[in-house]
Amino acid sequence: MCSTFGIKDFPIVNSVPVVPSLNASIYEEVPLDIQWGPIATAPTFITDGAFANLGLIGPISAASSTTLRLQGNSFSLLSVQLCEPQHKSLLPMSKQMACSGELILSFKAQTDRAENYIFLCVPILAQATATPSAFLEALRLGRLDGKPTSLLTVLPPEDKHYISYSTCLRRTEGARTTTKQARVLVYTAGLRYPNANLTELARKRSGPSRTNPPVLPAMQMPDSLVKRTESQLTTITTEENYKSLLRYSQYYPTTRPDSSRYRTDRLESYKCVPLEPSQNIKDGRIVVDTESGELLSQVVKDAESGEVRESKLTPALIEKIIAVIVALVLLAIVLLVLAYILASMTTPNADTFFGIVKQHLGTIAPVVFFSLLLGIVGFLLGVFLMYMV
Repeated sequence: MCSTFGIKDFPIVNSVPVVPSLNASIYEEVPLDIQWGPIATAPTFITDGAFANLGLIGPISAASSTTLRLQGNSFSLLSVQLCEPQHKSLLPMSKQMACSGELILSFKAQTDRAENYIFLCVPILAQATATPSAFLEALRLGRLDGKPTSLLTVLPPEDKHYISYSTCLRRTEGARTTTKQARVLVYTAGLRYPNANLTELARKRSGPSRTNPPVLPAMQMPDSLVKRTESQLTTITTEENYKSLLRYSQYYPTTRPDSSRYRTDRLESYKCVPLEPSQNIKDGRIVVDTESGELLSQVVKDAESGEVRESKLTPALIEKIIAVIVALVLLAIVLLVLAYILASMTTPNADTFFGIVKQHLGTIAPVVFFSLLLGIVGFLLGVFLMYMV
């Protein structure tokens, strides 16, 4: 369900000049982590069925291990499309003229969350480069360059800053229509790619019988989404609107060894949440509320700064405390019995000895006795909680 207010279109139009100082004024750190699945098969345009000639790139199964985590929520890759420019107006003025296409990676939430979709949008600049994207080159040539590639190569290599906005999209589900929240990330540096190579990709997508020169198709929304709600797209006309509707952030790629046994994530991608076996484990599965808990980065920061947060008195901890108290009482009884047995074996008048002890203990006020006893138990319990819990 979407908010009544805010953007309800994809894409949006911006008429405010994009300058570095303006983007710097809306900068915010966002915990974004992407695991780029290896692609060992050359990608191709889908040319048959209902999705023919739409610029959709497959097979998605080759990149299905690509997953995205945004603010602790997980998303799976849904589609990849090469289409006409969608967000040219969000680029700096110096790059807008060169923008000739856009590559859009669509992700869908793995569970039903507040944000259901993420769109990674990479404007393509028709400019020369010594290192063209390995993924686009594999798509153009129909073969890999001797080793697997990944969709990471479609992001701008030098500058991975992006502008983001939230939007509400309609989705048709049979006879009814629902609304879904989506986040759109536009990489403002753009991806430089030779114009001749881009033209070849457009011709390969459309085939020889299509327009000449070849053109890229319009953006095709995935998963039965509708990208426009009104005939006029949402337009940003003032700096005030720009600052209220958009955010500027940076993506920091993580690297990992070639072995699939290892992965490297940003701390902000994880949360620490309470885990009680009796409550969070059901039918052999762990069930946790990802909306609760605390970011792992904050927990590590607090630990490094020496701050200690109050721990929650959980049922498991209470059970441990009771077990320790019972163990201490039993230990005291055992020691008294052992003391009596040893005294009986070594002292002829053991009964007389313990009688004298009992007589002297009777002179001690009960309050003092129990205070000492509780003090000893409390001390031992504190030592246990400090070093064992």
